[in-house]
Amino acid sequence: MTDMAADNDEVNDDQEDRRLSASEDQTPRSFCLQSFVNLYGDEPHLSRFDHVKHYAKKHCGSVTFLCCLNIFLDKIPLLYCLKKYNIRKNLFGDIIAGITVAIMHIPQGMAYGVLTTLPPIYGLYVSFFPVIIYMIFGTCPHLSIGTFAVISLMIAQAIEGVVPSSMDMINNTTIVSNESNSLLNNEKVQVATTLALLVGLVQLLLSFLRLGFLTVYLTEPFISGFTSGAAVHVFTSQIPSLFGVKSPSRIEGAFKLPKFYIKLIRLLFYKINWISTAIGIVSIIILFFSKYFNERYKSKIRIVLPCELILVIIGTVLSHFVRLDSKYDISVVGEIKRGLPSPVFPSLNSIDKLIVPAITIAAVSLSISISMAKMFSRKHGYKVSSNQELLAYGMANVISSFFKCYPSAGSLSRSVVQEGSGGKTLLIGGFSSIVLGSVIIALTPLFRSLPMTCLAAIIIVNLKGLFYQMKDFIFYFHISVLECLLWTITFTSVVLFDVDIGLYVGICTSFIINTIRTQKPRFVTLGQVEHTGIYKNVVYFPSAHQYSKIKVLRFDESLYACNVPFFKRKFYELIDIHLEHSPIISCREDTHKHADKFNYKYVILECSTFNFIDTVGVKLLIEIFNDLKRRGIVLYLSECR
Repeated sequence: MTDMAADNDEVNDDQEDRRLSASEDQTPRSFCLQSFVNLYGDEPHLSRFDHVKHYAKKHCGSVTFLCCLNIFLDKIPLLYCLKKYNIRKNLFGDIIAGITVAIMHIPQGMAYGVLTTLPPIYGLYVSFFPVIIYMIFGTCPHLSIGTFAVISLMIAQAIEGVVPSSMDMINNTTIVSNESNSLLNNEKVQVATTLALLVGLVQLLLSFLRLGFLTVYLTEPFISGFTSGAAVHVFTSQIPSLFGVKSPSRIEGAFKLPKFYIKLIRLLFYKINWISTAIGIVSIIILFFSKYFNERYKSKIRIVLPCELILVIIGTVLSHFVRLDSKYDISVVGEIKRGLPSPVFPSLNSIDKLIVPAITIAAVSLSISISMAKMFSRKHGYKVSSNQELLAYGMANVISSFFKCYPSAGSLSRSVVQEGSGGKTLLIGGFSSIVLGSVIIALTPLFRSLPMTCLAAIIIVNLKGLFYQMKDFIFYFHISVLECLLWTITFTSVVLFDVDIGLYVGICTSFIINTIRTQKPRFVTLGQVEHTGIYKNVVYFPSAHQYSKIKVLRFDESLYACNVPFFKRKFYELIDIHLEHSPIISCREDTHKHADKFNYKYVILECSTFNFIDTVGVKLLIEIFNDLKRRGIVLYLSECR
């Protein structure tokens, strides 16, 4: 019975072979392809020169003065906002949101200004000038531009890489302490403004070359791991101010944080200021619970309680009347300049030392800001252009650098408040700047007695959102092991080494992971769903019909140099052809007995997933086609793009 069944299978296979061969002979491939193109083809094949000619004619054929003017005006989204502005619908919400965010800008600007190792007033400048420029060129009304903790830390590291030579110069002179501090601060400000100019130029260059799409390579796991690791550095930098001790210096190289904490613990044993510690801890507790109640009852209150500004006012008044600086040796902010700075061209002395930090800061700031802008655009249904955002960030940094500002970026905490306060248009930035400008012009000297421990408390509490990102590790672990690995490597390298090294390691890891994903994609066998023309993966659809002499395959990725070796090996495996050499001494009697017998006569490669194919991929297909032809197997390509 078994022999009779085998004979029947062979007869059926022979009949199917004759039927397939007959149909192949009756319908030449060239005729089928040409008739299909004639019936359904859209455009004739054009040469590269004809494509360029057609593009130039389409886009430049009717260039007029009005067209050029509209192209220029398109780069200023504020004009569209003013043209369509509904005063009755939007004005009140924009004013409330502007005032609310301005109140947040004041303490955060001062705190993050100190974080950059500059006087607090420069943080207020960054909260004023870039906001105005972004209001003119930006596209996201809910994004709050200004100071940001991670960027401030990176700016501080860039300044420290340039200024030590200036510190040595100061120490070798005989000028008094106040003058030396003033000279040192001026040197730092020059470096910071030069850095802002370079960051802005990098962003403008990316916008001009329309390279906004590059931000997609800075993936969410990378950004989450990087900002979480940087938050650890920011938190560490504020601990000395919180406990009233000087920050340990001369810590370089790998494992900076462990070395820092070892020195810090020794300092705390002998020099801790208990009054400063008490003020800082009480400030953290008050801020934490007030922010918690703000978030919980924001739908009922509608107006966010300005807890940070209240803390600054209380701390300043208490310090002034109790004289905390003279009686208890608590560090205070000190004299703050009144008024807006006059425009000055940034110094170009340290450009060679700042190019790499500028590129790094530009990449981090634009990736964080654009990701937040797109998040709000998806939520509220408006369009955000990556290239226009790059133009806005670049213009904000370049123009602000003439007014003694360091690089700016979007802040998640302020942006969430700006969105929740009812603002709907770009004019939020204008109302915020009016309030902040009034404070800079008239009220800044009042903050001279503010304890530094209060600013440290503000920074630490505002890191809460970045620390909460650490739970993303569990989420990425459940979704993708590779994304979890990217988050872990980025976070660990930032914490154990440094922010800039962690950035480079994370970017390299991201590219490697993306390459690995395309190196070994799915390569599946397709079968025909019964009574339809639909072909599905036979692993997920076991009932899909497969023909005995025909193998239908699909490679779920573009074919290029990185995945060519995998494609070739897997292709031959799926059609039951083994490319290994036969052993010199055969282990089994029938190892390669049927080496020349092939199960399939036709192989169809479904190419709809090929978005592109490079020269290596083309050569591989030609090689496989010729090899199968020698074996008596015909290769067909279907759904070619």
